[in-house]
Amino acid sequence: MICQATMDDLDEIYHLICLLENKKMNKEHFKKCYQEGLENSDVLFLVEKNEKIEGFISFYIHHYLHHHHDTGEIVELVVLPDQRNKKIGHHLIEAIIQYAKSRNLEQIDLSTSTYRHDAHRFYENHHFEKSHYNYTLDIK
Repeated sequence: MICQATMDDLDEIYHLICLLENKKMNKEHFKKCYQEGLENSDVLFLVEKNEKIEGFISFYIHHYLHHHHDTGEIVELVVLPDQRNKKIGHHLIEAIIQYAKSRNLEQIDLSTSTYRHDAHRFYENHHFEKSHYNYTLDIK
């Protein structure tokens, strides 16, 4: 069942994000950002939940000057490794697409690391197109 995440889901979602990033994240910073996201009407956190959370997606709405309408961005999408290939990611993406349409967004963007070949294939199978370069600068 797909539903909006709540504060009660913090620990399970933290675990999923650590899996996604392949490292232990700063939990205090995570908690602060998670709580702020829950309180922000331009942020949507969805989970696929049965007995436990099996998948998570975060979606942020942006108000850019160079677009005709607001846009959305999928920032994180992660499914438990033992639950992959069960359409959980598909259901989360479809829920975000419906939400984006209901908000009259122009497009949905996302970035994914160059080494995540399975993720590239997944997004391309869901009609996302490679159309931009994404550059980063580590300043710490």
